Amino acid sequence: MEEKKNDRKIGVNTSSGAKKVSRVERERKDGTAAQTAKKSVTKQAEAENAAADARVESAKVRAERKTHRLEERMEREQELEAQRLQAEERAAERRLQAKERAQERRAARAARRDMLRNETKVQRMERKERERQEKLALQKQNRELEHELAMKRKEERMHKRRLEAEERKHRREQSTKRRSQKQGIGGWLAAVISLGVASLVMLTVITVGGVNMSNMSAMMSAGYRSNLYEITELSENLDANLNKLRLASGAGEQRRLLTDILVDAELMEGALERLPVDMVTTVNMTSFVNRTSAFAREGLTSVATGRTIAGGEETLEYMYETNAAILRELQTLRNTMSAKDWEKLIKDSQKGAMHDGFENIDSKAIQTPSSIQDGPFSENKEKVTAKGLSDAEEVTPERAAELAQEYFSDYGIENVEHVGDMVSEGLTLYNFNLRDGRSREIYAQISKAGGRLVMFDSYEKCMANNFSQQECVEIGAAFLEKLGMDNMRPVWLQENGTAANINFVYEQDGVLCYSDMVIVKVCETKGMVVGIEALPYYLNHCERTIGKASISESEAARSLGKIEPATARLALIPYEGSEALTYEFSGTYGEREYFVYVDAQTGEELEMFEVLNTKQGRLLR
Repeated sequence: MEEKKNDRKIGVNTSSGAKKVSRVERERKDGTAAQTAKKSVTKQAEAENAAADARVESAKVRAERKTHRLEERMEREQELEAQRLQAEERAAERRLQAKERAQERRAARAARRDMLRNETKVQRMERKERERQEKLALQKQNRELEHELAMKRKEERMHKRRLEAEERKHRREQSTKRRSQKQGIGGWLAAVISLGVASLVMLTVITVGGVNMSNMSAMMSAGYRSNLYEITELSENLDANLNKLRLASGAGEQRRLLTDILVDAELMEGALERLPVDMVTTVNMTSFVNRTSAFAREGLTSVATGRTIAGGEETLEYMYETNAAILRELQTLRNTMSAKDWEKLIKDSQKGAMHDGFENIDSKAIQTPSSIQDGPFSENKEKVTAKGLSDAEEVTPERAAELAQEYFSDYGIENVEHVGDMVSEGLTLYNFNLRDGRSREIYAQISKAGGRLVMFDSYEKCMANNFSQQECVEIGAAFLEKLGMDNMRPVWLQENGTAANINFVYEQDGVLCYSDMVIVKVCETKGMVVGIEALPYYLNHCERTIGKASISESEAARSLGKIEPATARLALIPYEGSEALTYEFSGTYGEREYFVYVDAQTGEELEMFEVLNTKQGRLLR
């Protein structure tokens, strides 16, 4: 019992100890858990603090980046604003420079107008010679520049070929070395370096040469563009003044307009000669400008003497309409010429938009016989009644058509069409279109009085000089004999490329009668007449009573001054509404050639012409 009690005590003690141990253990564990929880809370707090710090730093970085971006954007905007202001300044400067250049051009043209208005005949001849020399110098400079460009291109090609040959040779050598397994790393590096240097040299040469040629090409392009703009502007001036002249009635206003027309035509003639196209392409346009100049000069003489403008409303209307057609084509050409077109023009002036544009002007805009208003007194139509046909019997249009077949019996004509009538200088003319079996078309005018062939014009492709000038003269004379015109003598020949324009005048008792003139155009390729202008002949031709010269040829030659005479003959010339018997002298002074007409009664010099050798042939001024 005692033992059982002890055992129970021991068990109780054991149980109490176990409980005590369990409590201590729990307390220890609770303390550990609390520490752990405390540490966890501390770590969580630290993590939260670290995250908060990180968020603060991130916000600071974002703020800094935003500020930096704002600063960069502000800098870019300031730079763009500065660039915009600089661009505006440059544009304003360019506009100011362009305005100044335009003012300079206008001032130069105004000065030239004043000079042309006041210059004497001698001054005009001297000016023409200076301008001719300047033109020749400019042409020489352009040729030298083109030659320099060509030589540079040639040098570049040769250098490029040499480098390519060296490169090919080097590649072959390297290939041979690789095949023979003898090439080391040093040789390979040397080859690579050598090839790189050669390529760099070639690229440098090509780049520098390209820049130089680009600059020269730009200079030539700018000059040609300025020339085209000048021609267009002059044509615009002619359009305005010709239009005003059609309506002007006062002598003062007519004189002012005619003077401006004369000046603009003179300027336009010079500008045309500077065009980078051949003379064949602009022959009709140049001829029209020459006729406009002559029309204005004659008009000034007519107005000064109290007469109406020579040629009347019909001629003025033709001048206006033809120039208007030219102006439209020039404006189109000016507005459509691109940078590539200007580059092509520099490489080949006989191809491209510029050549095609002026060829189009010459073939379409100028609807007039290209033959023929050059040589001494070739513009004369003084009389307003047809003396040569005053007693001629009138013919019907049907009879005129038959006569047209006879006049052109050697031309293979298959169809003759009457296309209306017109009156020119008081002479009624039947207009005909004639066609052959090859679609060639001839425009002809036959007089109602007498059925005479007064004018005809046709287009022939004359591409070669198969017939000499003398042969062309003989062909023209034979054609006039077929028309019934006898005693006609050639007095002037102008060769435009492959066509010869020959002035024939009637000779009576050894005296040349310049009023009775026929101008014949002969194609030097086919040896046939392709145009005539006989209106002056039929307006003036008659048998005259020509008096005798009161002074000798040697006495008349004293009026020539410094001109050294080469030939002399008697000539009856149109002068101040009548005719005057003169000695016609041809001679030279220095390198210039002249025709001088001295009154055979008084020894007074009545007329003087200077011979100009131009792209369009020999002209008189």
